[in-house]
Amino acid sequence: MSYEILKKHRETWNRKKVLQRIYTGWYQRIIGNMILQGPTLEIGGGGGNLKEFYPDLISSDFTFCPWLDVNLDGHHLPFLSNSLANIVVIDVLHHLAKPVNFIREAQRVLKKDGRLLMLEPCISPASYLIYNYLHQEDVDFSPDVFSEEMWGGGDLKNPFDGNMAIPTSMFLRQAEKFRKYFPDFKIIETSCSDYFIYPLSGGFEHPNLIPGFFLPVMRFFERCMDPVGSFFAFRLLVVLANEKNGK
Repeated sequence: MSYEILKKHRETWNRKKVLQRIYTGWYQRIIGNMILQGPTLEIGGGGGNLKEFYPDLISSDFTFCPWLDVNLDGHHLPFLSNSLANIVVIDVLHHLAKPVNFIREAQRVLKKDGRLLMLEPCISPASYLIYNYLHQEDVDFSPDVFSEEMWGGGDLKNPFDGNMAIPTSMFLRQAEKFRKYFPDFKIIETSCSDYFIYPLSGGFEHPNLIPGFFLPVMRFFERCMDPVGSFFAFRLLVVLANEKNGK
């Protein structure tokens, strides 16, 4: 996203309390799945909010922002091999021109047992209707996500274009193919969540439709929906552990 949009998101974060509470829950889940010995890199840091919860984080984005630590491209990470304990990406994978290349690069820079943690859109029957018809990004399951030529033109795809189907395709529909391509990247967790609170919050771009006092009640109903959550989920948490003993 452009600097102007990320700056606007930062301002929205500061005033939109419901959004803060939603992201706080996500951040707590991510931090709870980290290994805590060694440097942690966030790619696609945007508004820089995660660093409020994990101050030792190295925050980065493709777009230069003065409140972040590093400006980088996720396909070419400027870190030594086996140097990072964790890499965190939130709403990044589905924007990348070469998702497979990014995962290879993440595995290169992660230490043995280091973790790649990704929070991405989940395309369920319910979320498909919203994401496909009311969101500006594509939802397209037709590309082979494991093909390095899926976008063509190397890494030159506009990084702000996205295909929200990529994470669901890679880690739910084609999980066995992922294991074949990355036998040393163990899938620790793939969990679907966020059934109606997140879309009703309006995110960063739309008005909030949830009264703050009603949020605890809505959280209770969401928990009751967990047994059938895969039909309604809007978010997907993926946790990978690097079992490759890099040299």
